[in-house]
Amino acid sequence: MSKYNLHFKYRAVLHYHQVHSQQRTAEHFNVSRTHLRRWIAAYRQGGIAALQHPQAASMKTKRKNPFIADKPDHEKNQAELIEELRYMRAENDYLKHMKALNEKNAAKAAKPFKR
Repeated sequence: MSKYNLHFKYRAVLHYHQVHSQQRTAEHFNVSRTHLRRWIAAYRQGGIAALQHPQAASMKTKRKNPFIADKPDHEKNQAELIEELRYMRAENDYLKHMKALNEKNAAKAAKPFKR
């Protein structure tokens, strides 16, 4: 069983995406940078679900292009469709978080500086 729960790992990954520093994030959450790097890589590969077991996600063979473009969807087998769906869900999750971060940064930049 993992020493860190899913919620903790997810918060650490989101914090990293805000501060863009593995060192500061690792210090903030009092974890090793090695753990943090694994969590970030797992999240990039498989989204939140991959944080459950990040080593398992990194051990899987990686396909360069997760989309099989040479055949239409109705000709793909279930495993190919599931792989494509997982990739798209992870990408969608990542883009949502990046959009929220950009909106937050834009709102901060729009506020006038007070003295």
